[in-house]
Amino acid sequence: MMTSRDRVLRDPARLPLVFGSLLAAYLLALLPWGTTGVQLQPDWVLLVLVHWWLREPWRVGQGAGFLAGVLMDIAQTGTLGAHALAYSLAGWLTIRLRTRLLGFAPAAQAPQILPMLVLSRLATTAGAVLSGGSMPSWMFFAACLIDMIVWVPVTLMLHYRDLERSHRAS
Repeated sequence: MMTSRDRVLRDPARLPLVFGSLLAAYLLALLPWGTTGVQLQPDWVLLVLVHWWLREPWRVGQGAGFLAGVLMDIAQTGTLGAHALAYSLAGWLTIRLRTRLLGFAPAAQAPQILPMLVLSRLATTAGAVLSGGSMPSWMFFAACLIDMIVWVPVTLMLHYRDLERSHRAS
């Protein structure tokens, strides 16, 4: 029986899927969510980047995370480099823990990537606080939990092609 780790190594994702999903995540992040919605909005770009760092670290490296972070900083008119630092840090942690995380289903991966998501949000928030922003409220932790919950559908949608092939093969 082929495991998910074997399928990742044997059948890499196509580049249009990788870039299309990153573009879709970026466009989702740009949608107007309202005042409360912005604070609770999942970090779509980070979630998609983490998925591709797990599946295709040789195609989507930390440089892609840094570039996506700079684009997010420009789009959200935040402190330039805060998202770039956060995404680079998350990329390093994801690639470092990749072999362990690939052995789990997406629902079991979610609590394991929560510390990475919290650390990434802390790095982004620290950049904002150091540049004169206010300290985060309880919504900071709620947003981290929302990120963890949204991880499962995001990774299943991006992984659907592999799940479909495994059902056809069996």
